[in-house]
This record gives sequence, structure tokens and C-alpha cells, in this order.
Amino acid sequence: MSQRFFAHACVVVGLSTLLSACGGGDSGDDAGGGGSSAEKVASCGLNGGPLRIMPLGDSITEGEAGHNSYRRVLWQRLNGAGCSVNLVGSKSGVSKGSRDSGSVNPPNADFDLDHEGYWDYSVNELIPRVGGLVAQAQPDVVLVHLGTNDVLGGQSAGGVAQELGGLIDAIRAGKPDAHILLAKIIPAAPDPSGTAALNRQIDGVASSRSSATSPVAVVNQASGYSTGDNYDGVHPNLGGEAKLGNRWADAVLAWRTQ
Repeated sequence: MSQRFFAHACVVVGLSTLLSACGGGDSGDDAGGGGSSAEKVASCGLNGGPLRIMPLGDSITEGEAGHNSYRRVLWQRLNGAGCSVNLVGSKSGVSKGSRDSGSVNPPNADFDLDHEGYWDYSVNELIPRVGGLVAQAQPDVVLVHLGTNDVLGGQSAGGVAQELGGLIDAIRAGKPDAHILLAKIIPAAPDPSGTAALNRQIDGVASSRSSATSPVAVVNQASGYSTGDNYDGVHPNLGGEAKLGNRWADAVLAWRTQ
């Protein structure tokens, strides 16, 4: 079966079959797939095994009950582009809406539900966990959208930026050749100037940490995004999810050379 037909087939099969055929399931399935991250990124998963993508972040990544999260649009876009993709992580679904409240299925559970999104968590809380999570899931690409809770908690932009650098180091401790997409985060209504201040630091974080084997590329999720794209001032509504998912997909596809 050709990969392009495979992508379309994922739309019509039942959920349990879809999650198996389209790369869903727990974080360990086809761990690594045999090819290097560079090979899989360049082919968008057509060479060396499925492209393993870890969505990593806070509640904006995890999503809340009643919402799909940006991950559904990301999944649809990459499969529609003919990629072979496995979203990976130790968690599945979306949050019940509070810190460590457990998970439920989103309204449209027709995509790979795995992720590493943590409602209400800050960067420094995730750093000690990330190396082990990445070592277990072996992602080829890690999508990082973090810093909102830090900013809303009053931490300085410079301090959050320094911690994001430490997070990148922790990702590489788990997988040295992981490709990292680092977001300029979406504005949060309680402190849009704070999120903007952090975003001014992101280019410097990426340039200081990027390497040939583990590139760090900036994804400007804040561009063209307003607090009106959030249903509560902080979390993306349906239109906001589409903006984030499409921009992540554009960044992954920009690395494709085959």
C-alpha cells in the first residue's frame, strides 16, 4: 500500500484500527524504528521507520476535556502530506481540566492521542522528568511549547529562557540526535507583555543550543495569534488549535527533503 493511500485510509477505519495502523498506542511502539532521526525527518517517516514526534509542554499541549488540542490538526496535516508519523509520549488524550487530574478522550478521538503535555506545569518542573521520558519514547522530533505558567507565575523572561536551555539539554540526554522545534509561545490574556518578553529571548536560546546533529528551530506560534484565539484567555479555541497545529506541521515539513 502506498504511503499516500495509507494516509487517506487512516480517515475511514475505526478508532482502534486507526491508532494501530497510523502509529498510535503507547510511547514504546516501534521504539526508534531503526533509522536515524536525520533520515526520518528528511523523509517525513518514509525511510527508516515512522517519524516519532513528541508534543511536549503544558496545558496548551495537553488540551482540556471538550477540546481536541492542536495535536489533531498536526496529525491530520502530516498524514495528508503523505508522511508516516507516530505521536509519542507517556500520556494520552486530554486533561480533565486541572493539575494531575487524569485524562479523557477528546471530542474527536480520531488521531494519535499520545503526548507529554502537563496541565499547570512550569519548565523547571519538567526538566527532571524529560530525559527519562525522551529516553523511553525515542522521539525524532520534539515540539516544545513551554513558559506560559512560568510567566504567569511572575518569573523573569531571562530566567525562563535559561531554563528552556536546560530543557533542551535534558532532551538530548535522552536522545542526542533529537530535532527540536522551540515555540515562541502564544499570548496569554493575564500577561501578554510577559509572554512577549519571553518570546524575545527564544531566538537566542535556539541559536545557542542548536547543533548539526540536533538542530533547534524556532516556530513563531505567537505570530498572527491573539488572545481572541483562546477560549479562556490562555487555552486555544478551535481556531487557535488550527493555527498551532498547522504551524507545527509547516515546521516539520520544512525539514523534509525527500
